[in-house]
Amino acid sequence: MSEMDRIEPRVEDPEPRADEAPEADAAEQRAALTDGEDRAGERTEVPFDANEADTAEQDRVVELDEDDYR
Repeated sequence: MSEMDRIEPRVEDPEPRADEAPEADAAEQRAALTDGEDRAGERTEVPFDANEADTAEQDRVVELDEDDYR
């Protein structure tokens, strides 16, 4: 038996593709990307010893999703 004779099992994609996703789910996912308010850059001054990326990340507001509350 050679390497060419071996057949690897095909791994199915666990997530649905964009054309297979329900329209409501696809719309919600698109809205989450476009409606998000990125609050990075609101801070006018950054302490000299702070990393700018860290301060920008700390300025972001993460809203609690109703599913996460349970």
